[in-house]
Amino acid sequence: MKRKTPISTTRRLKTPDNPARGSYRTDWPVDAHARLSSEAQFHSFLEENPDAIIVVDQTGRINFASNRIETMLGHLPDELVGKPLSVFIPERYRDLHAGHLDRFMNDPRPRMMGAGLELRARRKDGSELPVEISLSPHRTPDELVVVAAIRDMDAVKRVQHLLLQELHHRVKNMLMTVIGITSQSLRSAQNLEECRLAVESRLAALGRAHDLLLESNRAGAKLSEVIHDAIEPFDIHDVQRFVVQDTPIEIASEAVLPLTMSLNELCTNAVKYGALSTATGRIDITSTVDDKAQRLKLRWSERGGPVVREPTRRSFGTRLINRLADQLHGDVRLRYEPEGVVYELDIPLSVTQAARAN
Repeated sequence: MKRKTPISTTRRLKTPDNPARGSYRTDWPVDAHARLSSEAQFHSFLEENPDAIIVVDQTGRINFASNRIETMLGHLPDELVGKPLSVFIPERYRDLHAGHLDRFMNDPRPRMMGAGLELRARRKDGSELPVEISLSPHRTPDELVVVAAIRDMDAVKRVQHLLLQELHHRVKNMLMTVIGITSQSLRSAQNLEECRLAVESRLAALGRAHDLLLESNRAGAKLSEVIHDAIEPFDIHDVQRFVVQDTPIEIASEAVLPLTMSLNELCTNAVKYGALSTATGRIDITSTVDDKAQRLKLRWSERGGPVVREPTRRSFGTRLINRLADQLHGDVRLRYEPEGVVYELDIPLSVTQAARAN
């Protein structure tokens, strides 16, 4: 039979000759290796928490501290085991906190510590920072321990400030895009109905691009998803109008919007004058990655539609496509071949990798 030995969550076998310091005991007889594995998994789970985690026993001593405690408060996790919780508490609050700890242990339930109050923690160097602490009691066979998650509120405020700045920047860009689309559509449309349809189509493309970003958790999206999402409103599902090459590459969030808008302009033009204006027209969309040159090349080619002639004036759609290519730091070629429009976009791979790098 395997030897069954009570052990502690400090990952040390607890025997009469080897008592575990600052540990919370489980005390039921289990296989030692299985118990150690279970404890390691539990500690690994605590390490994944974005907050700093400590486990405290009923006497207010620390049994475990996650690695994030060092970044936040300057203490090495191992050196905290066995020390009193007061090591984190400014001296002026220690007596008050002792009373709070006693009351919590008498009525243990998950809660925010000091709800409505400004809490402060003491770093190893004596400096202080505002924190938010959530408490979760956990019962072992012979005692109660508390899992405390400590959050640096200065860091939270910095993140909130950055998010507000980013939101402000994106809203301003969106408004300028809407203003530009509306203004240019009014200027180039032959009548009010044509303007309305152009504005609706372009704003709908904006909305679809942002929906895709939201579904992709704002980290970007697969190129094939971006393409299919852009062409979906123009596709007839019982007839294959589009042939799309599925190139497995991730597109950064910064590139999704200009790519979607570009494809929307091409679709709109194809419906009015090109391959999508007839029942026989088809469109091929291909993409290739040049690893050596670190470039992504996207090609749109129409066939089967009416004979194409190069327009005598440069439309807003053409100007928009060029501006969108500039946003991608790329080059664009738009050719009006007799059999159909050919659009070629050449952009650096770094554009597709920007969001992941950030």
